[in-house]
Amino acid sequence: MIKRGSWIEVEDLVHLSKGLTVKIFTRGCCLSDCDIGEMVEVKIITGHVAKGNVSKDRPLYNSISKLGKDTREVLMIST
Repeated sequence: MIKRGSWIEVEDLVHLSKGLTVKIFTRGCCLSDCDIGEMVEVKIITGHVAKGNVSKDRPLYNSISKLGKDTREVLMIST
């Protein structure tokens, strides 16, 4: 179970002209409790709300750079 307000990554499929489909990944704070694979809305750094299927919980913890547990606080300074 991923708690509301957690930093997550969601994916969404966008259908373009000529039958092309693009997969878009967006990171933000989830607006409700969820699990991986569920459809959820996230609030991104710019303040917009995006919708998609949860693909990763805490995506920055698992990155090569290992930014650490204060990452969310640093990213939210601009909002």
